[in-house]
Amino acid sequence: MKKSIIIITYIILGLILIKILFSRLVNIILIKEYIHDVYFEGNSALVTLVNFPESYVLEYNYGNVLYKHGEYQKAIEQYDKALNRNVPREKECSIRINYALSICKQIEVDEKDETSIKQAINQYNKAINVLVEKECATRDGNGHNDKAQTLEEDIEREIERLNKLLEEPYEPEDESEEEEKENIKKDPIEQKMEEIKQEA
Repeated sequence: MKKSIIIITYIILGLILIKILFSRLVNIILIKEYIHDVYFEGNSALVTLVNFPESYVLEYNYGNVLYKHGEYQKAIEQYDKALNRNVPREKECSIRINYALSICKQIEVDEKDETSIKQAINQYNKAINVLVEKECATRDGNGHNDKAQTLEEDIEREIERLNKLLEEPYEPEDESEEEEKENIKKDPIEQKMEEIKQEA
């Protein structure tokens, strides 16, 4: 009886060791692919199996690849999936930061159009809601993650700026003032090149 218990224990320990080694090997291969931007949804079943109980890793990493390639809406979908898995508290804020950044990256605001400004403010508020949901950041500045809190405060400042634009409606300026403002925005080298073109 004791001998069979010892054999079963060795078999269980052997299986655990094989699983750990297999997980390590697969993760090393997939991390190398991830670094070289080769990361496919087809890997999901394998990675989810290998990374049990950290099954969120696939969606988070795949979301990062999509973010890097400017596919922000698809990245958001992956971050959302990752957050619906069993994510450790210390990792959740990283996912939420990238999620909020993906929302912000999609915002295109026409500062002369009231509707566009209001839509941008709504999107920025969605990004803040992602950050404050689990108190990675808070609206009163007491979030438990410094990066998330800094991002939340930056977004709040942008919302304030846009709200001021709503209070002071856009008034078209004459063309010379508009041109002058455009020249101020230009890089000095770019401005010099423009002057050279006009002289030629």
